[in-house]
Amino acid sequence: MSKSVDSCYSHIRQAFSDCADFNTRRISFNDGKYAYFLNIGSYTDRDYISESIILPLMRHGSAPSDKSDLFGIITSSELSELPNADTAIFKLLSGFAVIITELSEGYGIFTCQVKLVASRSVSEPNSEIVIRGPREGFIESSEDNLALLRKRLKTTNFKSLRLVSGELTKTTVYLCYIDGIACPDTIKRVKAQIEEIKLPGIIDSGYIEHYLQKKSPSLFPNVGTSEKPDVTAAKLMEGRIAIICDGSPVVLTVPYLFIESLQSAEDYLKTPIYATFMRFLRFISALIALYLPAIYLSVIEHHTSVLPYKLYKTVIELREDVPFGVFGELLTVLFIFELIREVGIRMPRAVGNAVGIVAGLILGDAAISANLSSAPVIMVASLTAVCTFIIPDFMNSLVLLRFTNLIFAGLLGFPGVILSLCFITVCMARRESFGVPYLMPLSPVRTKSLTDSLVVLPKSALSHTENSLYENGET
Repeated sequence: MSKSVDSCYSHIRQAFSDCADFNTRRISFNDGKYAYFLNIGSYTDRDYISESIILPLMRHGSAPSDKSDLFGIITSSELSELPNADTAIFKLLSGFAVIITELSEGYGIFTCQVKLVASRSVSEPNSEIVIRGPREGFIESSEDNLALLRKRLKTTNFKSLRLVSGELTKTTVYLCYIDGIACPDTIKRVKAQIEEIKLPGIIDSGYIEHYLQKKSPSLFPNVGTSEKPDVTAAKLMEGRIAIICDGSPVVLTVPYLFIESLQSAEDYLKTPIYATFMRFLRFISALIALYLPAIYLSVIEHHTSVLPYKLYKTVIELREDVPFGVFGELLTVLFIFELIREVGIRMPRAVGNAVGIVAGLILGDAAISANLSSAPVIMVASLTAVCTFIIPDFMNSLVLLRFTNLIFAGLLGFPGVILSLCFITVCMARRESFGVPYLMPLSPVRTKSLTDSLVVLPKSALSHTENSLYENGET
């Protein structure tokens, strides 16, 4: 029997050769038998191991006679038997400890949870700041993130499926949904897509997001993201599926609709009238960020009669000494603003904001003073850049589409702007997110869900189950 224990131990020890953080300990009993205790010391709780596992085994004196005897000796809350050594290797890599011991009927391999991973405390996420409402945010631990959702959804209908993705990283991924509200077909579809991921490593939820959108690449995202448990819980109650990736504070939600980009968690904590006003403001800001440069170019280059004479005269006088055309001027200024924004993001937080503000002020003033750009173009570019940040989920899409609209406007004028608007609308109307129309509830019209779209109505907007994506399991 001891040969079987030694053989199993040797197989695992060989797998962890040249691993400095792999720890082993041989525990000898009074009856001549012995056991091996294995763990990876870099992320296991040493005190817990000593008090709950090693100390009870040594105090018992003799080797456990059978499995039930071992369960009575060890005081760990999680203890289970493993079928083979390969499973034990995977458990060790996941933060568990492994015990190989002789039993009366042979030998057994057992595992218990001793994982201790250093992680930051729950704090307010920087990407979703709220004035009023919960300040908790997801962190990098998937177990803690799952607990934050469980705290808000105290029902047995809240289900979570555990998946493992990444050939090298073996990253834990939780698929969360509310049984009876989420569509079963969508759950199976998302689960199958995650299981199909064949990547060496999953470091962040962005890897999964990219793969979920791989089959339908577009400028418009069909996977939502959030760092707030309250927002994610509300989306789960509407029939969505949450994907928690270990190591990432960003939780994915599917399906994702366009209307979600215009909504905020604080909308439900304000008066319905003001919340409605803010949603319309976000929608108008998105149009400004997308079309203001193109409309300005169309008016100045192709349709000057649209402007009042005094306003047109003022614009022309301000551009009198500018050596570039309106198209080149707009393109250059917008490109510089994007460059300043990227520099501000990549710099350390302490100096990033200062660099962005100083660079914007100095470059803008210097460009006007040197007659390299006109004041109206600086104003248009500045307003456009500010409005881009009002809907973060579409920020990258708006930047790329803005330059495309600028080209259409430079070639065709207003007809080019209208053509671009129709093309974008048709693309969004034809798009689906995991079987749900992208523009729902606006297209197709869902009367119940309209109470929580651009317009916020009292009480009905708060009934998340009434605003479910699905009706009787169907879209």
